[in-house]
Formats: sequence, C-alpha cells, structure tokens
Amino acid sequence: MREKEYIVTIGSANMDVAGYSHASLNYADSNPGKIKFTPGGVGRNIAHNLALLGKNSWLLTAVGNDFYGQSLLAQTNQSGVHVEKCLIVAGENTSSYLSLLDNTGEMLVAINDMSITDHISADFLSQHRDFIRAAKVIVADCNISEDALTWVLENAGEVPVFVDPVSAWKCVKIREQLGKIHTLKPNRLEAETLSGIALSGREDVGKVATWFHERGLNRLVLSMGGDGVYYSDISGSRGWSLPIKTHVINVTGAGDAMMAGLASCWVDGLPFIDSVRFAQGCSSMALACEYTNNPDLSVANVSSIVENTECLN
Repeated sequence: MREKEYIVTIGSANMDVAGYSHASLNYADSNPGKIKFTPGGVGRNIAHNLALLGKNSWLLTAVGNDFYGQSLLAQTNQSGVHVEKCLIVAGENTSSYLSLLDNTGEMLVAINDMSITDHISADFLSQHRDFIRAAKVIVADCNISEDALTWVLENAGEVPVFVDPVSAWKCVKIREQLGKIHTLKPNRLEAETLSGIALSGREDVGKVATWFHERGLNRLVLSMGGDGVYYSDISGSRGWSLPIKTHVINVTGAGDAMMAGLASCWVDGLPFIDSVRFAQGCSSMALACEYTNNPDLSVANVSSIVENTECLN
C-alpha cells in the first residue's frame, strides 16, 4: 500500500542561469567567465528532494516548449520525479532566473522571467482534481497565483496541504486561507508579514503562533535563523528545536529541503517533533552542499545527522 502513496507538489520550476566573471566586471563589454545552468524553482526543488528521500513524488508545474523546458523536465524526471502531468505551454518562455556575479561571488544584477507560472491556473489544476485529491500530501508554493492556491485549498478534500510561503511579498496570498492549511513553514519575515506581529526574538514567537492557530492553522514550523525552529500545533503542542551546526556552503534550497522533510515525515507517520528534527537535518544537508539539491540526501543520511545532534530544547 505504501508504494501506491504519492505526494503532489504544485509550484514553480525554473532554469537558473548564473554568469561568473573571472575578473572585475567590465560593463558594456564581453567578460571571460563561466556560465552555469541549474534546474531550480521552489516546487521543483521540493519534489526533487522528496524523490531523493525515497517518496513517490509528482510535480505539477508549467514549462515552455523550448530548450529550457525540455531540459528541466528531463533532468527533473531523471532525479526520480514524475513529470508526466506537467503543462507544456507553446509560445511561452520557460521560467528562468538570470544572474550576473563578479569575481568575488557577489551578485550584481539579476532578471527573473516567471510569467509562465500564471499558467498553473485553477483551470489546469481542475483537470487533475481526482489525482490531486488522491494524494497522501499536497505541497504548494506561493509562486503560483492566489486563485490557484485558493483552488488547491478548497479542493484538497481530506488531504493535508503543506504550504511554502516563498517570500514575504508572495505569502500574503494565503492570509485569508490559513484555516485550510495543515502545515505552514514561514521564516521570521514571512511570519511577521502575515501576522502583523513583530518578531524581535524568542519571547515573541508564542504570540505569533497563537495568532496563526486562532485563524485555524493546524501546524506552524517557524524558522528563526540562529535561534532555531519554533514548532507549534493547534492542539497546544509547541517548543523549540535548536539549529544543527552546519558548515554552510550554499544557502539556496535549504528551505525547500526542509519542506520536503516535513512532507516526507508526514507520509511516514512520524510525530511532529521528530518531523521537525528530520526536516532540519534535510536543511543542513542542503546548506552543506554546493548544489541546490544535495544528491546525497536520503532518509539514512539525514537520520544519522539528527541522531548525532542534540537540537531539542
């Protein structure tokens, strides 16, 4: 039966294109350097991590009928994610993020082209309604439109919906829908934006958690940087999980790995506290890797990190 269980992730997929200059940038000229193409996007990254954790992972996203789109789907499928239900939009550019970095690694300018995300619409999702409602867990990111998020939350049935806020600017889409969300994973700024309550330190998290639960949110997993993670559920269980000491190489994708860990643990039936610790282990592995998705991510490797770290308080 477990093999038939699957997780559906609904969200963004994009190609990250980064140009690294070998020397100080000379504007209005060609600069020798290196250009890297990397699959990205919050939803895609989460789905990829879930596959690495051994889960039956499906991605619902939109790509263009272009080189980036074909490459994104091929590489994501190669990572173990089912992409058969993704939407391919003729005449549209695949979502892409173009950044330019100088020889010190400082990002000087970037352009994002994510308009195709609007095609992940309520109409598109309704075509897959029965499939979505048969999932064990639904994961959605706030890169998709407010209409699409509303459709997911109103049509999930009994399936728990986990939401990644993505950013303080985008998370406002779910402010009126908190009662339909099972698990929300904001950082400090996103939680402040949604609640309107300042998070100056550890002493403020209780008020913020209460605000979310009063509006119906079932579980809150609040990342508080160096203070660790504050977890709280609507039944009153709450506490702190201290950070896992990590040699940070790349911060990109750490939150996506954490969300994948939370969803994976729900499928496995782990208690909330253990799920938070495991999710932190996933995040730690992402931080310690140069790639957005750590290819060594696995239940065994994450469990080893967690078992060797005292992170509960």
